[in-house]
Amino acid sequence: MKRYAVWSIVFLALFAFLYTAPAGAAKKKEADKYENWMKEEVKLLITSEEESAFKKLKTDEEKDKFIALFWAKRDPSPLDKANEFKDEWYARLEYVNKTYSKGSIAKGWHTDMGRVYMIFGPPAQVRGGGSGQVRPESAGGSQIMGPPETWVYQPMPALGLNSEFTVTFLNQQFGYDLDEMTPQPVRHALDIFSKVVIFNPDLKELPMYKFSLDESSTEGKLINEFIAGGREINQIPLEWTPIYTRAMSGSTYVSFLVRIDARGLDRKKLRDVTFFGRLQGEGEEVQEFLHPLKLDQDKSDIMLAVFGFPAKAGKSVLYLGAEDKDKELHTLVKADLDVQNFWNDELNTSSLILSSQVISKPKEEAGAEFSPFVTTDYKAAPRWGNAFKPSEFLSVLYQVYNAKTQDGALDLSIDYFIISDEAGYRLNPQTVKTKVEENMAVACGTEVPLSPLKPGKYTFKIRVTDKIAGKNVEKTAPFVVE
Repeated sequence: MKRYAVWSIVFLALFAFLYTAPAGAAKKKEADKYENWMKEEVKLLITSEEESAFKKLKTDEEKDKFIALFWAKRDPSPLDKANEFKDEWYARLEYVNKTYSKGSIAKGWHTDMGRVYMIFGPPAQVRGGGSGQVRPESAGGSQIMGPPETWVYQPMPALGLNSEFTVTFLNQQFGYDLDEMTPQPVRHALDIFSKVVIFNPDLKELPMYKFSLDESSTEGKLINEFIAGGREINQIPLEWTPIYTRAMSGSTYVSFLVRIDARGLDRKKLRDVTFFGRLQGEGEEVQEFLHPLKLDQDKSDIMLAVFGFPAKAGKSVLYLGAEDKDKELHTLVKADLDVQNFWNDELNTSSLILSSQVISKPKEEAGAEFSPFVTTDYKAAPRWGNAFKPSEFLSVLYQVYNAKTQDGALDLSIDYFIISDEAGYRLNPQTVKTKVEENMAVACGTEVPLSPLKPGKYTFKIRVTDKIAGKNVEKTAPFVVE
């Protein structure tokens, strides 16, 4: 009986071990996956700050989100669903691990040749190399030495290499090693690469426009039915206006200032509104977006919302939708958009932002996503219809793009005008001679008292003159004094 009891205990313990082993093995496999990602897949990419932050994460969900954001920051073309940089990185990783590995001593990316290939890519030309020869050593034994191998590369200005450069490897006993006489600019480029390729450093959350609407979702069905011949839906009365500013990587940030008329509707349903839609560009280019927003619930029946996303310049068809939290009320409209191009090297400005409330921008918003109402130092309150009282001040914010520099400084002359059907007023001009980097956006603005103006409709006009380039550009925005 005792023997039976002992064997029962042993059997139960063994059963418990066998039963729990797969779960434990699965957890270890997951842990190994994240460890491998950090130490093997992106070791040459991840910054010390990112590595430290990743090590502090506890859950798989946190780690997955970190990895997704890690690659989003390194996406050179955030407007399409592919991440060309990520795809190229893994293609290079596979190649160097097959080509430059030193057996069990080191994987390909650990070697000097592998590291250079991962960072600079395939060379434009290869010189030298070949089989080695034995050179006797005074201490006995031998060391395999052969012709050095030199890789020739085209200029890489982003890494500070402004002319053709070479990287030389010496044929040593265990393979090719980087020549100790490698020029400092090349070594510096290898060191700074991990930070240079962070194309979108300010991202704090995954971009909500970088995905496809599920065709089976409510939003996807509504858009597809509309395109197939349906009618507009207007259960949530809204108006909207586009605002254009320069974004990143050759794109334009399209912001929508939306006005919702909540009269006759259950305001509780509109506390959370999701804006969704599709931007159909020329050809087969399609961009979809989904933006849940919480709307301010004050006593007014008129509510304002602002959202946006980067888009490619050119003419597009916009399908813009809105729905309440319970997806019971919907609106879906169609409109044509002509997205402005701010990356063609022509002097230009963003849309003009007119407001009566401008405050200093809080420091914690330094890394926030693009907003046309935020400049380097100031933040303006969105305003619908640009209607002002005579007792208010009219604040105008905008950005200037593609102004030329001389000796690192701008030379801009900015004229301001207020125009009505009856008269025109020229305001005090501004001169901007700020030192900036080439092609850097320059935030500008002015403030005007409205008390001298009679009630009526007006146009605010700016004229920016680039004295260095000998070019000028004008922008206008309507406003009303009530």
